[in-house]
Amino acid sequence: MDTKLDRQRWLSAGLQALANEGPEGLRIMPIAEQLGVTKGSFYWHFRNLGEYQAALLEEWEQCYTREAIDWMESDTSDPEAKLRTWITGAAYADCRLDRAIRSWSLTNANVREVRSRVDRDRINYLAKLLRNIGWSEEEAMTLGHWTYWAWVGYAALDGPVSTQTQLKLILSVLTPR
Repeated sequence: MDTKLDRQRWLSAGLQALANEGPEGLRIMPIAEQLGVTKGSFYWHFRNLGEYQAALLEEWEQCYTREAIDWMESDTSDPEAKLRTWITGAAYADCRLDRAIRSWSLTNANVREVRSRVDRDRINYLAKLLRNIGWSEEEAMTLGHWTYWAWVGYAALDGPVSTQTQLKLILSVLTPR
């Protein structure tokens, strides 16, 4: 049995449950049943629900922030193309998991700490992209904060996906003259 794969299946299933049901969906038996395994499988990989929740938050941070930034950094496109890719990716992202974690962070200090770190890292990376296209350090940080905050609001509203015309306008506002 490949224990890393099985642990990964637990993490993937947990993130899906969190996205679909919020933290109330992080119950061992329903996830075990969905995976077609016993409750004992859970305890093979995690000591308790708290450890599982911490691992889920680490997985979310790794996959949805660190790996996204690493992927962007490996891209050899020009700075404006990188910014366009980042903004377009955010506009088309499935925001359910981010919404669930953001909501959960309102009542859980551990979640709030991870969410705050993810927010900071995303804002800092966005500011870096903005500096790379010509904004000063201060301007890039201000625009990075405002752009990220707008995305958080956009994600919370669960409205229609931005059109290409809307994305073009947003990018034109973020591009220095």
